[in-house]
Order: sequence, then structure tokens, then C-alpha cells
Amino acid sequence: MNRKNMILASKLALLFVLLGFCLPLCDESNGFQSAAYFLGESNNGLYAAIGYALSALFCLTVVSILYTVIKSVLLKKEYSGAENAVNIILFVLQVFLGVFVFTAVKNLPEEDVELAAGYYFIITGWVVSFVLYLYSSLLDTSLSTKVEERRSYWMLSLPAIIFYFGVMTFPTLFSVFLSFTNYGGGELFEKGSIQFIGLRNYAKVFRDSVFYLSLKNNLWVVLISVFGQLPLGFLLAYVLTRGLVKGRDFFQTMIYLPCVISTVVIGVLFQTFFSAHGAWWEIMHFFNPQFEWAMNSHPMVPVLFVILWMYTGTYLIIFLANLQKIDPQIMEAATIDGATEGQTLWYIIFPELSGVFVISAILAISGSLKSFDLIYVMTGGGPAKMTYVLSLYMFDKAFKGAADYPMANTISTIMVVISLVLIVIVKSLEKRFGDQEDSN
Repeated sequence: MNRKNMILASKLALLFVLLGFCLPLCDESNGFQSAAYFLGESNNGLYAAIGYALSALFCLTVVSILYTVIKSVLLKKEYSGAENAVNIILFVLQVFLGVFVFTAVKNLPEEDVELAAGYYFIITGWVVSFVLYLYSSLLDTSLSTKVEERRSYWMLSLPAIIFYFGVMTFPTLFSVFLSFTNYGGGELFEKGSIQFIGLRNYAKVFRDSVFYLSLKNNLWVVLISVFGQLPLGFLLAYVLTRGLVKGRDFFQTMIYLPCVISTVVIGVLFQTFFSAHGAWWEIMHFFNPQFEWAMNSHPMVPVLFVILWMYTGTYLIIFLANLQKIDPQIMEAATIDGATEGQTLWYIIFPELSGVFVISAILAISGSLKSFDLIYVMTGGGPAKMTYVLSLYMFDKAFKGAADYPMANTISTIMVVISLVLIVIVKSLEKRFGDQEDSN
């Protein structure tokens, strides 16, 4: 769609604004009736101003639509710089009047606010019109291909960036801010106003022995993920890709199957399996009648085993997909030249997949630090908090007993910092490995 048509589409979106004035909605009031109501209360200056603003808003919308129709449809001319400025001025005036009305009616008693759903048509029209007109301003046939590609990239990625900032970045930054305060829930929990207390929450966390126990367990999860799931997933993918075993489809399905089963189901299943009189005890008791089993001795071992079994299939699929991308002719040429299986693996496959290993390690680290659901269902942090991880520790501080939100936010901030440090270490190792590879 060219620039002219985009501008027309932006003005067609303003028809929603007119619908908000003309159609009786919900309580049968609309923009005209609201304007008449507020103008009728002329003894109150604010009421009269709202009425005049609504009337001016309708007139500006009509003028904006007619201006574009006459220019683009009847006269069939392109917009010049000055005519674009007129469009922008009309739009800015509409937004200004609309924001004034919206903020003003918020300060009025409920019985005096009769804008009804028609006002939401007005808001929708502004938003759609603004987005379309903004996009039309980026379209220009005189732009170079590189500039067009860059602007198209930003137009396509900007909504995702805004959404990510609102859902991920802002809550993370806000949590960091709250970790330096005594925030206890605000007025909802009658905790009073927020006060800045500096590093007091961090000092409190670092004096808690449960924190170090949770951190140790989290590091065990990270180790079993990075040095267990990744090598095992690669090894299985390599064996299946090279055809070293038969029944590739069967093994691929069986290994990946745990990834599609609900974590809650797996947690309950293995909780029963490793219980004092579960299947594990029965199996071991069959071979050794004197065998005694209790979770208290090494409570994290069953958890780590389940984590290894459950998520290895994810990395199997990642490595399978990337192994299939390696040119078979390179592998055949290496075999013809007399390269052994180990040499092919070390000099061809590992360098080709170095970036995949880094991405997989980052996924493993981030997933390990936020592991919660499996451990919560399988052990609940027990026995005696011996299977606590940082996410479970944070959950207990925030939602169990007397809520301690400052501590919970502090723990979440520490989790983010640890994750970033580990990722930086992985990236540094990858960069060093890449430099060695380039030098060879």
C-alpha cells in the first residue's frame, strides 16, 4: 500500500470517532448528547469547557476527513510538506481536546458523566488513525532501499519491543527498585508509604542460611543442566543423526516425550516413585532386602535425576535440527580423506555447532534459575527446606505466612544478577573459543 492510500486509511479510521458522536450506545447517550448536556450546565465553567471541547473535536474530525478526501480523492494530488503539517496540526488538536475531555470528566461525580461507550469509539479512532498515519509518514519513494529496510524493521519490531518492555523489562526494573525499599503491599495491606532503606534487604538476605542452601541447590540444577542435559542431548542427537542405531524415529519420540507431559504430572509421578514405600524402594529392596530409603540423606539427587530426564529431549531436538543443517558433502569428504569419527566430530561438527552450544547453555542457565514448578510439586521444598531453590525461597517470602515483599524482590534481583553473570561467562568462553577457531 502506497503512502496516499495509507493516509486515506488513517482518515477512514476517524469514522469511529464520528460513530462515537452519532450512535446511541449502552445508556443511549453519545458524543452529541454529552456535548449538549455539558453545554447546558453553563453555570459551571468546567462543564461548559468540556461541552465546547467535544463540539470542537467533532468539527476537527469532520474537517480532517474532508480535507483528505478533497485533496486525495477529488483533486488526486500528493501531499506536500505544508499539507502534511496541516494534517499533523489537525491530529494534534484532536488529541489535545480528547485528552482534556478524558481527564476532566475523571474529576466529575459519576452521575454527571454520560459519555458512555461512544467515547471508546472516539479513542479507538484516534489510536488507529495515529498508527496508520505514522506508518504513512515513513513511506517515501525517494528513500533508498537500505533506509526503507531499516524503517520497515523498526515498524515491525517496535510493537514487540514495547510489549517486551511492558511485560518483562519494566517489572524487572521495578522489582530492583522495590528491593531498596520497605514496600510491604501499600495501602491494600495497611503497610503505609514506601521508604527507601538502601541495602538493608540485601544484608538481611545474606545473613539467612536458607538463602545459601537455596543458592547451592540452584547451582546443582545449573550444573546438571549445562553439563548433563547439553552433552547428553548432543550425544543422543549425534548417534541418531549418524545412524549409529536403528529405530531413529522411535528413540527420538521416546526421548522427547517427557517434554510434552505436564510438569505437575511428572512431579506427582516421581514423588510417588521415590516415596518411602514407592517403586524405587520396591526395586532396590528386591536386590537388597536390607535396603533402607529416605529422602533425608540426599534429597536433591532424585530432583536432579528428574530434571535431567525431563529436559534432555529439548536439547536433543535443538541439536538434531542443527546437525541436519551441516552439509553432508563435507562429512563425506572428511570420511574419504580418512578422518575418523572422532576427528570428524572434533574438527567439523563442534566448530559448526559452537554457537548452538552457547545458545543452549544460555537457555539451560535461565531455565535452571527459574525452576519452580517441578520442585514445588515433587518435594514442596522439603524435607526441612533441603530442596529449596531461589525461586521457591522467593515464593515463600512473598506468598506464605507474613508476606515479606522486600525480601522477595531482593531475591528476584539476585537471581537476575546471577543469571547475567553466568551468561556473560558463557559468552566469554564462546568468544575465546571462536577466536581460537578463527586462528586455526
